[in-house]
Amino acid sequence: MRFQRTKRATIAALALSAGLGIALPAIGASTASAASKVTLFMLPKFTGIPPFTQADQGAATQSMQYGYTLKYGGPTTASATDQVNFINDAVAAGDKGIFISADNPAAVTPALQRAEAHGVKVVSFDSDVLPAGRTVYIQGTSAVSIAMTELNMLGSQIGYSGSFVILSAQATDTNQVQWNSLVKADLSLPKYKNMKLVTIVNPPDDSAASATKYMQSILQEYPTIKGVIAPTTVAVAAAAQVLQQQKLCSKYVLTGLGDPSQMKTYVTSGCVKQFALWNFSTEGTVAMCAMHAVLTGTVSGKTGQSFTCGSRGKFVVAAGGVVTAGPAEVFSKANLQDFTF
Repeated sequence: MRFQRTKRATIAALALSAGLGIALPAIGASTASAASKVTLFMLPKFTGIPPFTQADQGAATQSMQYGYTLKYGGPTTASATDQVNFINDAVAAGDKGIFISADNPAAVTPALQRAEAHGVKVVSFDSDVLPAGRTVYIQGTSAVSIAMTELNMLGSQIGYSGSFVILSAQATDTNQVQWNSLVKADLSLPKYKNMKLVTIVNPPDDSAASATKYMQSILQEYPTIKGVIAPTTVAVAAAAQVLQQQKLCSKYVLTGLGDPSQMKTYVTSGCVKQFALWNFSTEGTVAMCAMHAVLTGTVSGKTGQSFTCGSRGKFVVAAGGVVTAGPAEVFSKANLQDFTF
């Protein structure tokens, strides 16, 4: 789509140029040509796992609608220090926007604030930073939905009675902390009165090796529990592998948040009956739409502001600058084949 040669289009283009610090082409050049000078950087907690790759793919596809150039990179293992280095590199490279899933909110927020002081816009996704370090946060689905879904998946398989453990991620992951807190709060509801959370286990990092080690320890230390909730794609797959290798799938119920491609083997074998997640590609798409709204001045993070995202419709900024990308999806043998993300 081309800019029409009108005063209104000229003013809009100049406003975008001033806000982003970029040079505009001659009046009459295409929108994509102007936006192509805008580079953005997506920074996951760490690279190499499907969820973040899918978020990047969703964002990259949507970025083409705006003519932006999206770069993707990050630490190979969870490291807030490495994330800070990537933030600094993005600023030095002249990137105009940063997407980030925070490894440690307190550790990365100062670097993000410095980036913002240089005119860089920040949108967090998956795992939030401190609000002072971003404009909006895109959560894959609501924290309330995640907590309730996890309890219902476990409860429905143990008769809503018995003890369980949460095998989480490292204690600095903001989304994990929020979900686990809501699970604890929901246990006070009558429906879950006979379910008991024994402990929350936080490995020192988000690696599969650590998740495997701590799952093995859980089984040794708490042999009488009925199940485990693992609210991380890395941990739930690692825990499933432990149960399958030790032939304990029939003794313990495992559920949590998993990637369909990673969990297919365990669901097909019957070791895992149900798990949940949201669509990371959708989350990446909505994050890109939000970034575009921020870059063009449509959204500043205030409650009640809204933006559109193509056929996905309208999204509204909730309290705290939070935007929910979509609902949680429960996966089982009955529907797993319908999903490829």
